[in-house]
Amino acid sequence: MAFAATALALPLQASALSLGYRVQSVLLHIPGQDVDNFKSFISQTLDTGEAGLPREWHSSERRSKSQVKALLAPSPLVETEPAGRCRMLSADVSQRSQTEAWKVWFRQKGDENWKISGLN
Repeated sequence: MAFAATALALPLQASALSLGYRVQSVLLHIPGQDVDNFKSFISQTLDTGEAGLPREWHSSERRSKSQVKALLAPSPLVETEPAGRCRMLSADVSQRSQTEAWKVWFRQKGDENWKISGLN
């Protein structure tokens, strides 16, 4: 569970995101060697992704398990003085026939990394 939170939360502490009932999350199946790549993909999508335009990511090939695939679509960027830059990221994450849909609010103040501010 902590890994899934970290994978979705970028470089945040695992406690930043409670997965609640998703203790069997597909995100738990992302291979360790792909975690940094997935975090970078999330950050790039938040930084430069076109609103509503999905971007696809997939884990590396493995003989023993199917790839994990993620389709991420950012919302329009919203900027306010107190909150900074805010953006919702819709994610459809799948492995074989198991699929999950996530909607996560991220915010960024100044030069800080994106941080999760809410989960739908």
